[in-house]
Amino acid sequence: MADARIVFYFDCASAFSYIGFEFMEKYKALWNIDVDYRPFVLEEVMANAKNAFSPYKLPYLFQDLKRTSSITGIPFNGVPAQYPYDPIVALRTLQFIKIHNAEKMPQAMRKLWHMEYVQRKAPGSIDDVKQALKGVVDEAVVDQAMAASETLEAVKTNIAHIKELKGFGAPTILAYKAGSAKPQLFFGSDRFEHLAMYLDREFYPMKQLFANAKI
Repeated sequence: MADARIVFYFDCASAFSYIGFEFMEKYKALWNIDVDYRPFVLEEVMANAKNAFSPYKLPYLFQDLKRTSSITGIPFNGVPAQYPYDPIVALRTLQFIKIHNAEKMPQAMRKLWHMEYVQRKAPGSIDDVKQALKGVVDEAVVDQAMAASETLEAVKTNIAHIKELKGFGAPTILAYKAGSAKPQLFFGSDRFEHLAMYLDREFYPMKQLFANAKI
């Protein structure tokens, strides 16, 4: 049994979930740790927490993402014109892939975010999600995901869990380690040094983490 594991709650319509995912994928291999990616609707969690974005804050956040992109090489060209958008098709499709073909989930997540933050096109419709996932899964998977009630129920369960945790944003990260009765909650794409310390793992500054082709 592994000495630690991570649950990573994300929303496709969250740019910081995208950045956090790319960091998580690096550390997943470095730390030899299981990561459970769980989709949820950020808007519902933020509304529950009464967490509203300041109009002054959003331009700063997007500028900050561009800085992170320039350091790490994670591609980020900005947000789509249609933003925010309803991510439920993408989230339910990812949940379906997780259930039926879990090894393809990270690749599918990355493809959806590439459409959104590199091509700057919101993957909000069934056709958009099919286009984004070409070469990863068959188009029929998106239709099957939307027809399966289990995908919607899973997303709702994830939302409810974050509300119980008093979460307020994305990504929301739960870290479990042996010997601790309860997991620790971490918020954001910039808390990997904290995670490393809690899990007794090695931390790398972002430039070093993304400069090493072997990582």
